[in-house]
Amino acid sequence: MSHALFRRRGVTALGVVGAAALLAACSPGSADSTEGGESTSAEGATSIGATQYPLTIDNCGEELEVEQEPESVLTIGTSAVALLDAAGASDRIVARAGEFGAELPAGLTAPPTDAEILDPYDPSIEVIVGAGADIIVGYGLFNAAVEDVESAGLANVVIDGECSHDAALTEKTDFEAIFDDVSRLAQVFDTQEQAEENLDGLRSSLEELTAAAGETQEGRNAAVVYYFSADATMSARGGQGIADDVLTRAGFDNVYGEEPSVYLEANIETLLDADPHTLVLAYGLYGESYEEALATFMTEPGVEDMAAVQADRIIGVPAADLAPDPGAVRGLEAVLEGTGALNQ
Repeated sequence: MSHALFRRRGVTALGVVGAAALLAACSPGSADSTEGGESTSAEGATSIGATQYPLTIDNCGEELEVEQEPESVLTIGTSAVALLDAAGASDRIVARAGEFGAELPAGLTAPPTDAEILDPYDPSIEVIVGAGADIIVGYGLFNAAVEDVESAGLANVVIDGECSHDAALTEKTDFEAIFDDVSRLAQVFDTQEQAEENLDGLRSSLEELTAAAGETQEGRNAAVVYYFSADATMSARGGQGIADDVLTRAGFDNVYGEEPSVYLEANIETLLDADPHTLVLAYGLYGESYEEALATFMTEPGVEDMAAVQADRIIGVPAADLAPDPGAVRGLEAVLEGTGALNQ
């Protein structure tokens, strides 16, 4: 298939998520298909029928036009894989990048194990073009220029939950935003029927887990912390990302919930000052085990005096299950299991 699959509208197509000046507000679930004057949303795709191309979708505040059905995909990051799997299109993944040594998310229906990892980090334009894919889905591109991607004729679909990445330029990513993103991708790949079936199951599971958690209890707070690499300082999850929704549904106030960011550097002093009731330790971002992540955390000065440490209220959750994709349902379940809420 030809790479000439898209046209862009507006000021520029989004290519680099981390460049704050280029980012505008995302509108979850706002994919539009237009033919003969009729416009339909991704949420209503199954009631309309097959996708009509060219298809215009919202792509982090920019309109992106997909001219024909994509047949091959380059994914950037594991969340792209999980979202495409839920959308029923993971069988079209021909190459992967940007996974930083992390394992594929658990529970995939069609894991792309045969798709070569071309670069474990942020791919260059040469790697991207060499993938032979006709569309990109991922967290954005940091090591390839927007104009070079456009010149290659590649549509770059950015995951809704990564539109702002580490700056509060979009609405908060919650579970509904994730489900809307699945619907948006299903419309791009014309896989609405399978996506809706998967979404029904995800919504049902989320409702059951939320009901099991009950009301937020006064004085119960928690923090999600993690290490991006073996030599990185401790980071935490702020109020803009899905981890905040996970904590809220599990009955906790997020210690860093007022921070208008998804990811933030959180020095140990702020964590010690907050002294959260429960600590969620996300692990596996660079392939490390929970035991390795915990050992790293326990080297931080003063943590042995934290209430969560002394009472053994540390819950390990794979970082892939606290990402802006359907695996976050599994992340909520892990937190609830750690608190004992599912045994009540």
